Amino acid sequence: MTRPENLPDEMLVIAAILGDLRSFDALVLRYRAAAYRVAQSIAGSELAEDAVQESLLLAFKALPSIEEPAKFASWLYAITRHAALRMSRRSRQERSQRVDLDEALIEHSEAFARPLVARDTFEEAWVRVAVDTLDEDHRLILKLRFYDEMPLKRIADFLDLPLTTVKWRLRRAKQLLREKLKPEKEGLPGRVKSTIGRSRNLLTIKS
Repeated sequence: MTRPENLPDEMLVIAAILGDLRSFDALVLRYRAAAYRVAQSIAGSELAEDAVQESLLLAFKALPSIEEPAKFASWLYAITRHAALRMSRRSRQERSQRVDLDEALIEHSEAFARPLVARDTFEEAWVRVAVDTLDEDHRLILKLRFYDEMPLKRIADFLDLPLTTVKWRLRRAKQLLREKLKPEKEGLPGRVKSTIGRSRNLLTIKS
């Protein structure tokens, strides 16, 4: 029997609609990091995790209404953007209120129970700052590909973009970042220069 994580989005969505929570868990694990990146870019790091959780709860409850299960990724992207925008305007007191269904889903879903931590481990502060100075289109694709190791096709599905556009933006993002990470800058600590060198090499060999 094929494991849920190996099934395409469309089959997982249909199974989840029919009541298979494991299938929805697989979708959550597949796109949670990407949803976090989007929410972070809109609502900031402090609110991003709450926005992701809210968007996934909304997606779960709205699954029966999805018209094209194969386009779950871009559907979730739209929900996440809207949730992050709402979250950025909402008070903490309002965000703390959840209905019983939300609490039950969080309690019984293994994917929801896992802590969500941005996995920005390959770069030091200097590199992270350089990445964050890129415009949103290039920054998001770069983080999805290098930080979250998301396949290009899945990035394209999530952002609802042609694969060629994703490849072009990633290539351009790498060019822009390499310029910002030139090791010739004077006065940088040796550890930072070493990290910059490793990052430049990674940007050169990984697509």
